[in-house]
Amino acid sequence: MSDPVPRPRSIRRQLLGFLVLSAIVVLSGAAAITYVVAVQLTNNAYDRSLLDPALDIADNVRIDAAGGHVDLPEKALEALIYDLTDKVIFQVRSPTNTVIDGVAALPAPPPIEPGRHVFFNSTYNGEPIRVAALRSVTGFSVQVGETLHKRNRLVLEILVAELVSTLLIALASIALAWIGMTRGLRPFEKLREDLLDREPQDLRPLPAAGLPVEIAPVVSAFNDLLDHVADANTSQRRFFSNAAHQLRTPLAGLQLHLELLLRRELPLDVRAELERMQSATIRASRLANQLLALAKAEGGPDRGQERGAIDLRDVAATAARDWTAAALAKGIDLGFSLECASVVGDRLLLPEMLDNLIDNALRYTPAGGRVTVSTGQDEQAAYLSVEDTGPGIPVEERYKVQERFYRVAGTPGDGSGLGLAIVREVIERHGATLEILDSATHGGTRVRAMFARATMVRAQPA
Repeated sequence: MSDPVPRPRSIRRQLLGFLVLSAIVVLSGAAAITYVVAVQLTNNAYDRSLLDPALDIADNVRIDAAGGHVDLPEKALEALIYDLTDKVIFQVRSPTNTVIDGVAALPAPPPIEPGRHVFFNSTYNGEPIRVAALRSVTGFSVQVGETLHKRNRLVLEILVAELVSTLLIALASIALAWIGMTRGLRPFEKLREDLLDREPQDLRPLPAAGLPVEIAPVVSAFNDLLDHVADANTSQRRFFSNAAHQLRTPLAGLQLHLELLLRRELPLDVRAELERMQSATIRASRLANQLLALAKAEGGPDRGQERGAIDLRDVAATAARDWTAAALAKGIDLGFSLECASVVGDRLLLPEMLDNLIDNALRYTPAGGRVTVSTGQDEQAAYLSVEDTGPGIPVEERYKVQERFYRVAGTPGDGSGLGLAIVREVIERHGATLEILDSATHGGTRVRAMFARATMVRAQPA
């Protein structure tokens, strides 16, 4: 069982995730610190106002025959503990810790030295409160407590004020980091576009000038790999071309000798064998020529010295003179419908492409059939097409027949399966489009090559 393929990871997303996680951690820490500071500042602000009524009450504690009590009018006492937002309560305890005035349910204060005061948190009727407590020099304890509504509101306001600005700064930092990452990763996008725009045979080194130091070693290593691949391809093409070239001479000699032998008086069985040998030699010669053409079509990216403005009509007119005799020998009507079709192309490869298209059509068209070569152009493109009355190519096979040495099963003829492979190589080198269609007029196959018009492209110098 094969190992699962790991999902591709995005550097941009990883960095953004790290930044977001860092921002969350920083915000959480800032919130905790801000909360502690806000509570401290709030208590400092309100504890003073809570201590004042405790001091006033302590100054007015009296002891008489009825016992200890706060010697203040009820209205004055209510004014001391009045608050619009929170509930304020008080309690006075005797030196013996007995409640002598105020609410009895308030818990006793912690031990306090005479003349000192403390602030602490407590509860009253299950609700949290803040308490200011003091012990007078006479031993009485006074507590004034209030609920925490305004304190909590102030803490919340401080938190919101601090965290909103911090959050905005964090979001702005993430946005700026995203922009910075996008700008920093732009060289990768340029490299990607450069690679996608290249032809498969283009093995020139990638431009290394101005690259960030982080990716320069990767580009350098990739350029070294391209150099090795280019050297290997060059050696392979050279061997391929030399082998095919060396084969042509002995094959031509063998074909000549077989033709001379066939002119003699020979027994029927010997003649039949020699004819089969001649047919095989012709196919081998054609294969060697096609291999040479394929090697030429697969030339390196520097191949372009023969490029220039060329009229496909002239290419087809030359092919008419070259292929008429072969068509007549097979009893095939080879026709031409030629109009101006100006393109920028290779003066050697375009005729080779058309020769292979015509050769394929003649090979697979039965005697008495028709083959028509057409050229022309419209506002968008120039075209060259070859139609025949052959058996046609099934839709599901039309891409496969462009591969090397592939032939549709059961197809008559003695082709090598290289013709359309050569055509495709030439098409790709010209940035053109190859279409294999049903022939609407002939009932067979129509192979059409669509090129950019010469007026729509910049011609390369010859």
